[in-house]
Amino acid sequence: MFPLRPLVLLLLPLCPGPGPGPGSEAKVTRSCAETRQVLGARGYSLNLIPPALISGEHLRVCPQEYTCCSSETEQRLIRETEATFRSLVEDSGSFLVHTLAARHRKFDDNPDPGGCPSLCAGPGDWKKCGQRSA
Repeated sequence: MFPLRPLVLLLLPLCPGPGPGPGSEAKVTRSCAETRQVLGARGYSLNLIPPALISGEHLRVCPQEYTCCSSETEQRLIRETEATFRSLVEDSGSFLVHTLAARHRKFDDNPDPGGCPSLCAGPGDWKKCGQRSA
């Protein structure tokens, strides 16, 4: 769960907390300056980030209340998160693949773990290994 911590830290500025109450849409004056600064430092275009809170009713991942997350920003965050997750899975999976490959090679070198390693001269010498002396 710790590898997702940077993502959580990235999304926190998009959640400015409770917005104005119902019926006070005209009073939205909270700024998105902090979010613009954080995402701007990550290479996001400031044109994609609204200067003030907007309604997030149309969003799927970002808060659906008042937020600093636009649809374009949300899509980019989704793509980056998927790429990060895929990279983490590939990195973790590569250990498993290498372990299985090493054990497969070891099995090929000695295919009969039942007790005839002295008869198996090397890889591919399966016929001798299957025969036991009487």
